[in-house]
Parts: sequence; C-alpha cells; structure tokens
Amino acid sequence: MAESIVFGTATEILKKIGSLVGGELSLLWNLDTDLRRLEGTMSAIRAVLLDAETKQTQNHQLRDWLAKLKDVFYDAEDVLDEFDFQASRRSQQGSSTLKVCQCFSSSNLIKIGHKIKEIRERLDEIADDRLKFHLIESHVDVRRVIPKERETNSFFQASDVIGREKDKENIITFLTQPGDVNVSVIPIVGIGGLGKTTLSKMVYNDERVYRHFVLKMWVCVSDDFDVVRLIKEIIYSATDEDCAKLKADEIPRRLQEILAGQKFLLVLDDVWNENRMKWMDLGNLLLNGVNGSKIIVSTRSRIVAEIVGTVSPHFIEGLSPEDSLSLFKKCAFKDGEGKDFPNLIKIAKDIVGKCKGVPLAMRSLGSLLFANTDEDEWLRIKRSDIWQLKQEKEDILPVLKLSYDNLPSHLKQCFAYLSLFPKDYIYDSDYVTRHWMAHGLLATSNDDIEELEDVAVRCMKELCSRCFLEDFTECYHLFYNFKMHDLMHDLAISVAKSECAVIKSRSQIVDGSVRHFSIIDSDFNAQKTPEVLDNGSKTVRSLIFLQGNEHIGVSFIGTCIFKFKHLRLLTLCDMPFEVLPNSVGSLIHLRYLDLSFNFALKKLPESICKLQKLDTFRLYCCSQLKKLPRNIRRMISLRHVEITTKELYLRETGIGRLSSLKFLLLADCQNLYQVP
Repeated sequence: MAESIVFGTATEILKKIGSLVGGELSLLWNLDTDLRRLEGTMSAIRAVLLDAETKQTQNHQLRDWLAKLKDVFYDAEDVLDEFDFQASRRSQQGSSTLKVCQCFSSSNLIKIGHKIKEIRERLDEIADDRLKFHLIESHVDVRRVIPKERETNSFFQASDVIGREKDKENIITFLTQPGDVNVSVIPIVGIGGLGKTTLSKMVYNDERVYRHFVLKMWVCVSDDFDVVRLIKEIIYSATDEDCAKLKADEIPRRLQEILAGQKFLLVLDDVWNENRMKWMDLGNLLLNGVNGSKIIVSTRSRIVAEIVGTVSPHFIEGLSPEDSLSLFKKCAFKDGEGKDFPNLIKIAKDIVGKCKGVPLAMRSLGSLLFANTDEDEWLRIKRSDIWQLKQEKEDILPVLKLSYDNLPSHLKQCFAYLSLFPKDYIYDSDYVTRHWMAHGLLATSNDDIEELEDVAVRCMKELCSRCFLEDFTECYHLFYNFKMHDLMHDLAISVAKSECAVIKSRSQIVDGSVRHFSIIDSDFNAQKTPEVLDNGSKTVRSLIFLQGNEHIGVSFIGTCIFKFKHLRLLTLCDMPFEVLPNSVGSLIHLRYLDLSFNFALKKLPESICKLQKLDTFRLYCCSQLKKLPRNIRRMISLRHVEITTKELYLRETGIGRLSSLKFLLLADCQNLYQVP
C-alpha cells in the first residue's frame, strides 16, 4: 500500500497546506515561510510519484524511497491536522489577537512550528534522492479518467459464464440421480480463480435442482473451519434462525431436527480444512437427510477432496484457448467481439495465452482494457515485466497484480484497505464509505461539488467492473452489499501488508510499519492486547474490533487512547463497558467512532465534544444511553450520526446546531416525544 498511498496523500497534503498558507495564524506565528517551502518541496516530489509508482515493482531502492516518503507524509498529515484543529478552535473563539492567545498557547505553537520545520527538512533530504532514479514528471494520474462506457458496463453475471456448461451438466446429473447412501458428497476441485464458486452457483440455482431438493443451503467456509460456527450458518441458511439464544448442546440438536426426513442439498464453498477429525465432527451431524441428499464441497485441495468425498471428485480445468479468447473479448470490447480491431485480437491471443485458462485472470485483464483501443496500451500489458515474476503453484497473484498496478492511485488505496476484513466478508457500502472517508481516500478536485458518498459508490462500482469486487447488489435504496473473490482478497493482503494487519491471536507478530489494525479474535484478553499492539506504529490510524469482546472495559480503551493519539477510526461495538473514559477527548484526529450495540453504555463524557474532526458517530442500539453530551453542537464536522437513547427530547441547541449533518438516524428511541 506504500507505493499506492503516496500520490493521493501528497495531493491532499498540498490542498491542506494551501488552505493554511497566508492564513491569520500562520502569519501571526511566523509559520508562513516554512509552510510555503514545504509546499514547494511537496509539489516537486508529487510530480514524479506516478512514474515512481509504475517503476517501483522492479526496483528495491525505489520501493524503499517511497516507504520513507510515506512515513514523512503521515507525520505531515498529523502536524497539519493539529494546526488545522487549533485554527478551528480559534475561529470559534473569535478573531481578536487576545482570544488567539487565550485559546492557543505559545507552547503548542512552538511545538507545531518545530514539527513543521523538522518535516520540511526530512522531506528536503528525501526529495534530493529522487534525482538518482531519473523519474519523469507527471502531475495528473491519467488512469483516473474512466471511460464513460465503463460506468454503464454491466457487472459480471452467471449468464456471462463461458465454457462451463459441460461441468454444470455433469454435476447436475450426479445431484439428481439416486444415491447408494443417505448423503453423498461430491468435491469440486481446482486452483484459485477457475470458477469453482461460480460453477456451484450455476448448479445451485438451476431449476432442475430447485425442484429436486426440498431444502437447499449454502455456507461459505473459507479457512475458519469452526464446527459450531458452521452449524449455526447451516441452520441460518435453512431457516433464517439466529442461534444466539441457544445453549451450546442445543445447537447440534437443532440442526439434526431441521435435516431429519428432508432431502437436502448443502453447498460448503471454499473449504481449506485438512483435519479429518474436524470434518467428522461436522459430517456426523449431516447424515440425517433422506436418501438422495447431496453435499457439494468446493476446494483447492486434493487432500480435502479425499477426506470429504464419497464419490470421485469433479476436477475443474482451465478454459480452452477458444473459450478463453471468447471470455476475454466479452470483457474487453463493447460489442463483446472486437470485430473492428483485428490487430487488438492478435495481441489478445498472446495475453490470453499467458492467463493459462484461468477465467478470473482473463476477466480482470479484459476489464482493465475495456473500451481502450490504444494498441500501444495493449502491447504494454502484453510485455509487462509482471509476467516474469515467479509464479508459485496454484497462484495467479502476479497476473492479478498487473490489474492492480494499472488502477488509479485512489482506487489502489481503497482496495487495499478492504484487506482489514476477513475472507467471505459481506461488505456494506455505507460502512465502507465511512471508513474510506475517515482516511481521506475519497478526495475530489477543488471544483468538484460531488458528494463524497457518491464518489465512494462510484469507486466501488469501478472496482467491481474491474473484477476486484463481486456480487455487487443493491440491498436497499442507495446502499449495496458486495464480496471479494478469495484471490483478490489475497492480493489485497499482499499489497497492504506494510499498512494493514488483521490480528487473529495474542501471539501474532506485527510489523512496526502497520497503521491499520482489525481484531477478529473474540477471546482477546484485554490485558494482553496492548502488548500485541505495542509492536505496531505509535501512529496507528485504525483500530477495529470486528467481533464483540466481553473482556474489554474502560481501562483497555483508556490504554489504547493513551498509546494511539493519532487514531482516525475507532470501532468498539458490542462490548460491556458502561462509560467511555474522559480521555477520549484527546483524540483530536478522530473522524469515525462506532459504539454501536453497546447495550451497557450509559454515559458519554462531555470531553467527547472536543472531537471537532469527527465525521461519523454511531450510537445505534445503545439502548441504555441516558442522554447525549450537552455540548454536542461543538462537534462541528459531524456528517453522519446514528442514535439510540433513553432521552426524552433532543435539544435544538444540540443536534439542531450541527450544520454539517447529512444523515441522522434515530432508532428505537422509545422515550422521545415531539415538542409541540
């Protein structure tokens, strides 16, 4: 992510400096000269970043240079944020010099001044190094220009599948024929990207299969083969029942009740577990279906197939050269054929040959070249150095990396950030939008009046049209759900590994450069967690708990606040604490705070109103919250607010004074009444 973040970050820093240069505070405290010099150095560096980004793949020294730049840019953002924060306080206090002095201590100004000077000196030193790389200047990321046709290009659908009809018919024949045992298991085996999940969906949704089985269930397994979790998901797929209220010993019995006497079809998609005992623990619960019940298991592993299969596996192969070219043309040309571009077809045959029959690779590269008829661009893709990278067995990441390298810088950042969520995660467009906004990944040009929420959806649709995202569906008006293919998720982890980390265990080693953390271990011990995070950077930007944790209380939150002063995003959902520590008011950089589903939360400290940068504040399902902070009107940047409270009424001098507010949700506020 380092190589993709620098151009976008440099652009935003320049905008921020431009807003401060010549301002009353910068002139009053003699910071204007340093700001202008910093602006000049930043402009010179930004001019060569796009070329550096393109060339860094094969140049280790250039990658190191970009990593150093990234570190300085982060520090620059933080200092400018502090300066802007003080300027905002000053504007609220009034314009007289006396009030400036009252609200803005000289010690703070001296510290900020020293920091700006230090950053300028560091940047000057790094800037000089750019000359040895012979980089070409470019001020505009031409990859930002998205063809108008792409905006209406339909996303990949099952009806677009090419070359899998025979596979589909063979599996349907097996599913609909009588079995020798009550429940038969057929593994679908193939390397990543061949379309195992797509084939399973084609079969699952076929009318013949629908008529043949009384009950159909689909569960994404991935690399977390937790038997209890899988049982719960099978039950939910079958009945929409939530097992949260069931005791541990009741969950397996409930599954057996559902399956008893039913001829069912169960798809276990993307199975990695090679532990036979775990499979037996689950398999023994699935044998109550009537004769003819079937289970499809899709997997990359032949060992998994041997463990679970009761019949010979169905091995899915790469597409034939003819089908491969047809799929590529369908994705690359407006008419799906390219009849008017014979030279491009010749180049396409060479590109397709390098994709080795893998549909995901061909869809990705075809989408990359969609509506682009520049022959030189096609030749550039064909001759790219990425094809020379060592390709491990059952790995097509180098091919996908080529598509990633050709993304605009802002889309690279957005895509890489999604690595913080687990495989098979169902992303919510609204939540993703708020996360991207918190980190400034959705910047628009100065003369662009487009809302950031609209920019975010456009980015998601663009990533989907390029095959980085899939299953993009509208769930309700203006909001969407989507997923990410496993290999694309692997790619996201690969490109973001220096920036993002998912913590799955207390003993996990974390790289010191990581700034974005998500924690998915529900048994995390609150006293141990800070020790794990200590290995990370002190300028942590994101701390996300993806699952509730009963061990996390006020002391742990206070420790995190003390350690990570530069947080932009903090998610603390479904936890048992009753109050937030008063120190939360020190997180002056915070843009996103999610306290949803904290059913024990009763009180928010008044200090939270110091968070003048806070954009998103989620208090959804905080059913015990007695009242909102009295001075909430001071949270001048609030744009998106969700509230559940026991309060009787909301003061006009509070929520009513939030001039930046775009979205307000009042949910389950049963005590609220309307003032006449």
